[in-house]
Amino acid sequence: MIVNRTGMALLLVLLTTVQVVLGQDDATIEVAVPEGIDPNERSGWIRVELAVLVDDRPEVLRSESWPPYPETRYPVSHRRLSDARQVAALAQRYPETQVFLGSDGLITLLVPDPQQVLAAATEAELRPELTLEEGDLNGDASMAITGGNGESQPPAPEPLGSDDPDTKVPALEMIDATEEVGVAGPDWLSEFTDSDPADPVASTPEANAEAETDGSAPEDNEFTPAPELSLPNAFSARDMTLLEDGLTRLTATNPDRLQLGTAWLQPPEAANLPIIFDDSGDSGEWPPLQGFVELRTGDTLRVGINFWWNTDGSYLPPGFYMEAPPAAPPQLIWRDEQTNAPLSIEEVTERQETLKAIVDHQLAGLPIVEFVDPNTGFFREQAPPQREETGLPPEDPWPWHHLLHVSDTRVVPEGYIRYFDHPVVKVITTWRELSWGEVYQLGAADRERAEIEAAVEEAQNKAASGSQPTPPNTP
Repeated sequence: MIVNRTGMALLLVLLTTVQVVLGQDDATIEVAVPEGIDPNERSGWIRVELAVLVDDRPEVLRSESWPPYPETRYPVSHRRLSDARQVAALAQRYPETQVFLGSDGLITLLVPDPQQVLAAATEAELRPELTLEEGDLNGDASMAITGGNGESQPPAPEPLGSDDPDTKVPALEMIDATEEVGVAGPDWLSEFTDSDPADPVASTPEANAEAETDGSAPEDNEFTPAPELSLPNAFSARDMTLLEDGLTRLTATNPDRLQLGTAWLQPPEAANLPIIFDDSGDSGEWPPLQGFVELRTGDTLRVGINFWWNTDGSYLPPGFYMEAPPAAPPQLIWRDEQTNAPLSIEEVTERQETLKAIVDHQLAGLPIVEFVDPNTGFFREQAPPQREETGLPPEDPWPWHHLLHVSDTRVVPEGYIRYFDHPVVKVITTWRELSWGEVYQLGAADRERAEIEAAVEEAQNKAASGSQPTPPNTP
């Protein structure tokens, strides 16, 4: 690997920064960990940081002869880094849809069928109120008794002296009741009730006094509960710490632009699945940077990179054409809420528009039955799809003309920088192993963050429900 002057300067800046950051972790960590675990012992969890820099100035693009038809691919088995902000944004954008985040970073969205939502809402509006004449809880239609004035009256109680053993109401003498007179007050019931039938004196004032004097009764706050311990979220997108300062200084003095910068935690038992970093499979658009990275753990850590940068091809002869690269496998999986059947993007778009129209109709204070056109049976706001037939071939969705591909696999020692040198696409990575103390510190921080976000979301939902109708799919 040949490293130019820019690459050498980058290595010196980043390596110095990483060594300083690693040197700050030598101190003893004081944190609650499970019994029998040394908080300063190596845990097997690793923190990985990755950055991709790009320099696509015209003079740089024209300085090299690039392969005219590079081949790119995506792995069949893969994962994504999860991002709680992405999930929250999806839930806010599609409030009628249930959003679930999988352990592999894939997001499943369950979309309700507007026809079923509308039918349920219409039935709720038209359903008459149940009355006693329709039957009691046991299905006995004769429960309601009509008096002389035509009004319903409750059935008469069974006489106390009835001889039927199944219906005879016990007299007061048959109930175990104390003969003592109770004192009126908020705790009057406690004087008539024993806490333990087998030990009638257990709840007497004398017994309580003896328990207090001999110390056998537990005191409040006698035992302090152990703090809840949690492992951190694996493969969750995090901010860089090892590379951040060095990259900030580097991009301030060099033309390289930071296109991707992220970090994640990887547990020791995790499968070595490639991690994809672009959303071309969900957005329908090709971003400039596409690709993935694959880690191979073992005695040594090997990092395989596979990235490509889409360009306008201005450095190639006029009229040059190449096939578009593949779009990434989708991260968002759309399914029907009831049947779990997969939905196409077109069906999802149509459903979301109709669900929004239903909610807007409710927010306007209009009866839901007016949402349906009685002549056609269709939603009033739903217009038939318009298809323009021009006879021309469909427009190529790939807005680029060429791409520059970099692919390589290298060993990365712990605490060192691996710099994948390329004139245009430059990939930088580093990693280090965490102690058990750091692992549980990060776990506690993740749990606290999740609790705060849940509390904020609950408060927002309560505030919204107080001023707006409940969304169709809200229980």
